[in-house]
Amino acid sequence: MRVYVRDGEIVREEQAATFQTIEKGVPDYNPMGCQKGVAWSQTLHGQDRLLHPLRRAGERGEGKWDEISWDEALTEVADSFLDAIEKAGPESIIRLSGAEAGTWTSAGFGRVMGMLGSLSTDVNAEINDFSPGIYITFGKFNICSSLDDEFHAELVLFFQANHMYTVIATAHYTAEARYQGTEIVLFAPDCSPSHIHADYYYPVRMGSDAAWALGASQVIIDEGLYKEQFVKEQTDLPLLVRLDSGRFLRKSDLEEDGSDDQFYAWDSATDSLAAASKTTLRWGKVKPALEGRHRVRLKDGSRVTVAPAFELLRQHLNRNYTPEKASKICGVNPDQIRSLGRKVASKRTLVWAGGTSLKYYHGDLMVRSVTLMLGLTGNWGRKGTGITCWSVGFFDGPGITGQKARPGRRAARDLLRRRAEIVNEVKALDETWTDEMAGIEMAHRAASMGAIPMIPPAFFWYYHCGYRERWNNREWGDPTMKRSFDEYFAEALANGWWEGVVRPGPDTPPRVLLQAGGNTLRRVRGGGTQLLRNLWPKLDKIITLDWRMSTTARWSDIVLPVANEYEAPNFHLSTPHMLLLIHSEQVAKPPAEAKTEWEVGVLLAKKLEQRAKKRGLKEFTDAQGNTRSLQGMCDRLTMNGAFTTEESIAAEMVRDGTLTDSLPDDMSLAKLKKQGYQRFIGLGLSVLDLNQASDIKPDETFAHSTWNTQKKMPYPTLTRRAQFYIDHPWFLEAGEELPAHKENPKMGGDYPLGLTSGHNRWSIHSMNITNRMMLQTHRGQPHLVMSPQDAQARGIEDNEEVRVYNDVSDFLVPVKLSPSVRPGQVICYNGWDPYQFRGWRGPMDLEPGMVKWLHLAGGYGHLRYWPIQWQPTPVDRAVRVDVEKLDGTRGATSS
Repeated sequence: MRVYVRDGEIVREEQAATFQTIEKGVPDYNPMGCQKGVAWSQTLHGQDRLLHPLRRAGERGEGKWDEISWDEALTEVADSFLDAIEKAGPESIIRLSGAEAGTWTSAGFGRVMGMLGSLSTDVNAEINDFSPGIYITFGKFNICSSLDDEFHAELVLFFQANHMYTVIATAHYTAEARYQGTEIVLFAPDCSPSHIHADYYYPVRMGSDAAWALGASQVIIDEGLYKEQFVKEQTDLPLLVRLDSGRFLRKSDLEEDGSDDQFYAWDSATDSLAAASKTTLRWGKVKPALEGRHRVRLKDGSRVTVAPAFELLRQHLNRNYTPEKASKICGVNPDQIRSLGRKVASKRTLVWAGGTSLKYYHGDLMVRSVTLMLGLTGNWGRKGTGITCWSVGFFDGPGITGQKARPGRRAARDLLRRRAEIVNEVKALDETWTDEMAGIEMAHRAASMGAIPMIPPAFFWYYHCGYRERWNNREWGDPTMKRSFDEYFAEALANGWWEGVVRPGPDTPPRVLLQAGGNTLRRVRGGGTQLLRNLWPKLDKIITLDWRMSTTARWSDIVLPVANEYEAPNFHLSTPHMLLLIHSEQVAKPPAEAKTEWEVGVLLAKKLEQRAKKRGLKEFTDAQGNTRSLQGMCDRLTMNGAFTTEESIAAEMVRDGTLTDSLPDDMSLAKLKKQGYQRFIGLGLSVLDLNQASDIKPDETFAHSTWNTQKKMPYPTLTRRAQFYIDHPWFLEAGEELPAHKENPKMGGDYPLGLTSGHNRWSIHSMNITNRMMLQTHRGQPHLVMSPQDAQARGIEDNEEVRVYNDVSDFLVPVKLSPSVRPGQVICYNGWDPYQFRGWRGPMDLEPGMVKWLHLAGGYGHLRYWPIQWQPTPVDRAVRVDVEKLDGTRGATSS
């Protein structure tokens, strides 16, 4: 982006990408922009811009404020922290994560919170962006290829995605791939704006995507189209399952003191059992059978019948998901399902699992089903294939710099040397672990020991925010649950599956809540109805750092104005999608009294020292028994004054980042500024980097999982293979040991309409939602998209304000009639701030925020928590609602 400035004021901005071609014959990333970017400067001086520190003058949410000085504000904040520490301990201070947090949120304010031992909620649960389906299959959710790799695909499937809204900057790859013959297939319940860019549009019933994928998989197996060698090598489908218990055959079944994670296949060459290797996916001379039943003798002398998981899968698909049966579930024609299966089997197939797939109650089953289709056909681990979600990583600099006690490369090398020693110590616990597995083990242990302040917030919501009652509502939950939610919850805790991360526990009442880089009353499902009612009254102090007056800020006690984009130097979020480290320079000063989050962190550290000294409080003990000092906090943050500006820290981050082979040795901040960006040359050290399991090549697109398919490196799952059969007792109890279709629960009550959502086109989350220029690109206010058929049945006209309601709550919104929406569905796109609705309630307030009980499962190989990975996350798609007229009211009402 090129930004033009006159007299310190931004005049305009324009796209100015200069990305070079990476792979010959593959289009470059240019122009790499969207309408939100070229209008971003409009947000700097909007009416909702915060300019001064504010203290609540009336009741919470009343909107009455006093302007105060930074010294007054930080004194009050510091005192609230110290009060909480003295009364209930540092874990009573909760920092809420958010999708808008950037480099300085973590490096400044976040590090101060870490010094105190306070807790930070896991961002992936806060923003509902964790994919349990990918995680269950691969032992990690965050695999993804580069966006330009789509050009190599011969068939691209978009499901639960509206990519022309959500990936505007790189949507050109879809059109460019079509030029060379790539077929694009879109699955969606509504005729979304992306359908005109597809070759085939398959309208599916809401929440039924598992059915068409399982139907296609049935065709692939029934017609012998599956890639036998890939299935045997890369997946768990050759592994033997006991037919008496539904559990994998293990060494512990065969021998006293036998391992519980050693599995077996049937070697058709020797007609005997063969142990599956833990260190390679190669079978060597063993020829694992995919079919047949066999009798094996157990350690107690009894005999049981076993069969490969593949045979159980075949029976499952033949019994439940022939194209005709699948069609009755999802609405896709049987012939189209057959055609799809044959195409996937014969073409390089890439799947875009959109964000909506993460937000359905049974989204895990949908994604597992689609991934099964790819696994049967060898469609990952090579260019133009795989399933794409999202990830971060590659730029190791911030992590290294943030852990050092002193500046300089020597300190960074010492840190990396110690890290290498720890990795070796961890790998010594199990010599079969790869570096990736060791990294996961380290992350899991760090979280369990409290060394990482990030926690899965499900337990916080359960104990302190009132969600226990909702999650136990059987009418809103999965009807196949055989026990109450509380019973599963209690069993999970009793078994120690979440040991060390159930924080704050029921005996640690939250005292202080901080929001930096997010808007929890908009983002957390049921935020307005649950958090305000159950959490807010318990809190002594609520503090929000933001550049605009959000709904969460409005309900806070102290609001601190911080810098917007353009007003501080910054690194963009680095991801496998782009493989780029992008730096943006400061082009304008923060207005009035706004400060960067780094500045706020430094000032707060000083104020905490000052106020603690006045109390005579030098140190305290946290819940893990660690002594934490309140002295010298500012020196620790700035490394004794070595880093006083964002520029100086950014330079150190780049220097440190070159030590992990992800950046060129000669890369510097000055060089990065001149270039504007740098493509990564290697994965780096972070476990999130290693999760991609592929080499970065300078002149090729990036495809995930090639180490697995080419080098035969095992996956970080229980079976060390892509796992489609999950024999955890809870999964067996739920009937979800294999991918299956289940109906979406009636979340919110038994009502005739399903409310869906998705990222809108005119805002990134809610950051641009009040941008005046963006408001001119649509109706300028929240709206509900509704089928004319459903509207006519209720006597509702276009642009009429209506009441949307269920058993949770209601909200008022104008209607936009469109035949693109199927009867029985209504759409309210994500991103609107609650205050933009009349009555200050929006769709987020009637979403009950249900979590799938099965995601509390643990004690099973890869089913365990580590940051941004396995955990229960709220869902919000296809919540049941109805819509009614407002008596005597016609036309839109100002919000």
